[in-house]
Amino acid sequence: MDATSDQATLIPMMEEKKNQEDTDTPLNDSSSVSSNSRSELEEFKINDIEPREAGNSKESKENNGFIEVPNVNPNGVEYLPDEVSSKNNIEPYENAKTDFSFRPGEVLTEKTDEDCPSTIGRQSLTDSIRSKRSSMTSIWQKLAKKNDLWDMSSQSSDIDDDRVTPIECFVNAFSSATHWFRVTLKTAVTTPSILITCLVIFIAFVTCGALVVNGFDSAQVSARKETAESVAIQTDIFFTRVLEQAFVPLFTMAEFVHELTEFHELDFKIGDYCYNKTECLTSTAAPVPLEKPTHRNLTGVFATDYGVMIDKKFQQIASNVKEHSGLGKALVNIQLAPNAVVSLIHPLVNCEDFEDGYCLDSRGAWGHDLLNDPNRVGIARATVPADGVVTAGPLNLIQGGETFIARLPINMDGHSIIVDGVDYPCWGFAVVLLNWRTLKEQSDIYENFEREGMEFKLTRTDIKMEGTKRTEKVTTIAESSQAYLIAKDNVTLDLDTGDNGWVIAVGYRDGFSPNYKVWAYPIIFCCSFIFSFMVMLVLVSKRQHEFLLNKLLPPRVIRKLRKGKTVVEKYNMVTIFFSDIVGYTKMSSEMTPREVMKMLNSLYSIFDKLADKYNIFKVETIGDAYIALGGAPNKCSGPEAAERVTLFALEALQAVKDFETEDGAKIYIRAGLASGPIVAGVVGSSLPKYTMFGDTVNFASRMESTSIKMRLQVSPVTHRLLLDAPNYKFTCEQRREGGEIGVEVKGKGRQITYWVDSASRMTETRQTSARIREEELDREDDSQDCWENENV
Repeated sequence: MDATSDQATLIPMMEEKKNQEDTDTPLNDSSSVSSNSRSELEEFKINDIEPREAGNSKESKENNGFIEVPNVNPNGVEYLPDEVSSKNNIEPYENAKTDFSFRPGEVLTEKTDEDCPSTIGRQSLTDSIRSKRSSMTSIWQKLAKKNDLWDMSSQSSDIDDDRVTPIECFVNAFSSATHWFRVTLKTAVTTPSILITCLVIFIAFVTCGALVVNGFDSAQVSARKETAESVAIQTDIFFTRVLEQAFVPLFTMAEFVHELTEFHELDFKIGDYCYNKTECLTSTAAPVPLEKPTHRNLTGVFATDYGVMIDKKFQQIASNVKEHSGLGKALVNIQLAPNAVVSLIHPLVNCEDFEDGYCLDSRGAWGHDLLNDPNRVGIARATVPADGVVTAGPLNLIQGGETFIARLPINMDGHSIIVDGVDYPCWGFAVVLLNWRTLKEQSDIYENFEREGMEFKLTRTDIKMEGTKRTEKVTTIAESSQAYLIAKDNVTLDLDTGDNGWVIAVGYRDGFSPNYKVWAYPIIFCCSFIFSFMVMLVLVSKRQHEFLLNKLLPPRVIRKLRKGKTVVEKYNMVTIFFSDIVGYTKMSSEMTPREVMKMLNSLYSIFDKLADKYNIFKVETIGDAYIALGGAPNKCSGPEAAERVTLFALEALQAVKDFETEDGAKIYIRAGLASGPIVAGVVGSSLPKYTMFGDTVNFASRMESTSIKMRLQVSPVTHRLLLDAPNYKFTCEQRREGGEIGVEVKGKGRQITYWVDSASRMTETRQTSARIREEELDREDDSQDCWENENV
C-alpha cells in the first residue's frame, strides 16, 4: 500500500470495524451475520428517526408479530403509519381514545375509554409505546441531574440565552473566574522560574519606593519626638495627682485601727499560717482549708461575740469613709487585712457602683492569705516594709472585675509580720479597691489624648513568685482606639504612679513620620504587587501555551515549525498500539453524546497517565479508538520501544477491568500491536498535527480489529522484538483459530500472530546483555538517521 494514503484510510478502517457484531468475533468473521436479521423490518428511534436493526424474529413473535414504528405528527401525538396499521388491522393511533399522562419521575399511566376496542394488537402496541416513553423519561431524568463538570461546562449550550437570569449569569461568571484563578495559581506555584521572577520584581519595586518615601520624612522625625516626650511627662503628673486623691480612704482606715483598741487583738486571733499538718492540728490560729491553701477559715473567729462586734463596727466606719471619700463609684471596696489575711470587707457584695446588672462579689476574697498566694505574694511582701501606699493593678481579682488595688501597711508596736526572715512591727494592711474603668472615665485620659491628636498605650508588669523563681508578665491596662499605630521608636516613659512597673508609650497616629507615609507604603506595596501579578499572568500564559503545544506536538517538532521548516522524520523501528471499545456502536446509541464523551474522557485519561508512565507518545483518539506510539518521536531501540508499549497495553487492559461507568456497567476493549518502520511529520499548515504513515500503521490497526475482547494481539515483528526486551520477559502464545495458525488479515492474507498475556522482570545478567545489544543497534540507527536527514 502507498505510504501517503495510509493516514487517509485510518478513519474508514475505524468505521468498518464498527459494522461488525459487538462480540469477540474478529473483523473478518463479520460476514457470518444471518440473512434473517438483514431482512427484518427496521424501526426508528423517536429522537433522531434514524434506521437501526429491529432485532431477530423471536423478539417479533413475542410482540405478537407487530413491529414498532413510532412517529410524531405536528401536534406532538404519536401514531402509526397508515400502511402498517392497515396491514395489522389496527386503527391509526391518533384515532384511539387512549390518553397518556406523563409527569417527570412517574411511570407512564394509561387511561382508556370504555368504547375503545381492547384487541390484542392494540394492547401490544400500547405496551410497546409505554416502554418507549419510560425509556425516554429515564433519559431526560438523567439529563436533568446536572451536578458535575460536564453538565456545568455545557450548560450555556442547553439553555436559551433569553431565559438566563442575571443571577445565573453571575454564578457562571464567578465559577469561570474561580476556575481560571485556581488554574493560574497552580501553574505559577508549580513553576519555580515564574515565582522567582515575580518575587524579584516585587522586592525591587517595594525597595525603591520605600527609599524614596523615607528620604522625605527623615527631617520631621526629631521635632515630633520632642513633642511626644513632653506629653508623656504631663500624663505621668496627671495620673500621680488622680491616684493620690484616691489614697485618702487608706489613711483614714489606718487611723481608725490605731485609735480603736478593739482592732488590736484581731491579728493575734487570726494567727500565723501553719505549713504542715502536725502544726495545724496543734495551732490555735485560723485553720488552712486543705482544698484552698491560699485562704484561711475565719468562721471560728467571727462567730464569737468579739468577731461580730468588730465586723459591725468596721461596717459602720467603712460605710462613712466610702460615702465621704469624694471618689464616687470609683471606690468599690474597703478592706482590712490583719496579719495579711483579708478579714473585714465593705461592701461584701457591691451592685450599686456597677452598671448592666454586674455585682462585685467579694465573698470569695474573705480569708484570702496574701502572703501565701503565689499570684499576690510579690505585692504583699512589698507592702509590709513600705513607708507609704503600695499600688498594684489593674488586676483581675478573685471576686471578678478589673480593679486597681492600693495597700497601706498599718505599723504598730507589739505586732509582727515576718517577710524574708525579717520581723516587721506590722499589724496588717488597709486596702481599697478602685474600679479601674470608672477611674479612667473620671480622669478623661482618652479625651486628653484625642484632643492632642495622639495615641497611647499604658502597660504594667506583673511579678509572680514561685518559691525563689521570679517571673514577669507585661499586660496592657489602657490604650487608645488606634494604639496599634504606635511604633517601637515612639516615646516611652516609666511612670511613678504604680509600684508594678507602669510604662506609657505615646505617639502620633501616623507615627513620627509625615502623614503621607501611612498610605504611601500600602500604595507602593499594591502597585508592586499588581505589576508583579501582571508579569506573572504573562509568564503563566506563556507557560500554559507551551504546555499545551507540548501536549499536541513533540518539542522538537515545535522548534522546527517555529523556524518555518517542514517536519518529516523517518523511524526505522517503532511499535504502534491500537485499541477500541467492544460494543461501542450499541453502547453509544443507548447513551447521550455527553455521557459517551464523559465515559471516554474518564477511560482515556487513565490511558494518558499510563502513556506518560511508560514514556510513549499518544498519537490521537478517533471515536473510541486509542492510538499510541513507542520509539518515536523520542527515539529508542526497537526492543525497548516494543517493551514500553506492551507494558502500557497490559496495564491498560488491567485498568479497563477495574473501570466502571457511572451506572456500574463494565466495558471491554480490543488491543493490537505492530512494529516496523514509519515516516512521521506534520502535514499542512492549518491545525498542525503530528501524523504517522506507513504499512506498520495499517498492520497495527488490523492487529486490533482481528483481536478479541480483553486480549492483546501482536504482530510477528513485535513478538520477535519482545524476545529481546531489555528488562522484562513476556509470556506469549501463538494464536490458533479452528486448528489453524494465525488469523486472516484483510489485504495481507493469513498472518501468524501472538497473544501477550503477562510480563515479569528479568534478572540483572540478562538485562546487561540486552542493554549492550541495544547500544549497538542505537549506533547503527543514529548513523543511518544522520544520512537520511541530510538527504531530506
